[in-house]
Amino acid sequence: MDGPTYRILGPLEVHREGVPCTPSSLKLRALLTLLLLHANRRFPSCTLIGELWDGRPPRSAVSAVQMYVSGLRRVLDPAHSRDGGDARQHPLLLTSGNGYLLRVRPGALDLDRFRSMAGAGRDLRAAGDCASAAESFRQALALWRGTPPGDLGQACLPAHYTVRLEEERLALVHARIGSDICGGSAREVVGELEELCARHPLREDFHEQLMLALATAGRGAEALNAYARARRTVVENTGIEPGPGLRTAQHALLSGARPDNAGHDGCRPVGPLRPAPPWA
Repeated sequence: MDGPTYRILGPLEVHREGVPCTPSSLKLRALLTLLLLHANRRFPSCTLIGELWDGRPPRSAVSAVQMYVSGLRRVLDPAHSRDGGDARQHPLLLTSGNGYLLRVRPGALDLDRFRSMAGAGRDLRAAGDCASAAESFRQALALWRGTPPGDLGQACLPAHYTVRLEEERLALVHARIGSDICGGSAREVVGELEELCARHPLREDFHEQLMLALATAGRGAEALNAYARARRTVVENTGIEPGPGLRTAQHALLSGARPDNAGHDGCRPVGPLRPAPPWA
């Protein structure tokens, strides 16, 4: 048996040999999601307990986690439990020191595939193959089925997990749009960028890309109007002027030049947020 496959970029889904086997218990799903976010790394029990109960664990938390782990082991490999195998020697969910480690084979987790495709796309973009890079980014983004973790209800996880994953997704949207502009599709992405700017009004990188797309499409006056709207939004919401990227793009337009696509296409490694979440 190759082992289960997992999807966490949206509602949690687990398949074993092609058959759905997603745990029904909210706590089991929350536990599995946490372990998947730390796949192939030891996750200390004390941290696991704190995150499962949002820093307010009950007195029974240690025994409860042990019970949840036993239940999850039965879900992931029922044959091991049925055959009387040693729980501490489970082939997938191991007890490791004072914590647990979930073994996940390469390609079995959608988050890993997303990151692999993103890396491949960035390599293609660095090599100048904009069309192939954009396609790789599109394939990666197609793995997303909603906001992860999307179905845990009252067993929700700490917010930094969702924040970090959403930041990764938006960074790749930015990279894909930059590759589309690079590949000659500036006109086609204007509408999408306008929607992104409205949905994320303080993300200056999308405003920069909108200016670039408009200028590349021969709509320089609209690009300057886009800068004015972006500046007004940033100043009204933060009390400070836009960053150097937006200002440089405006100066380029005023001087009759087209804003430079280099540095505005998002094709750079996603660095850790500050403060960096403990699982990054």
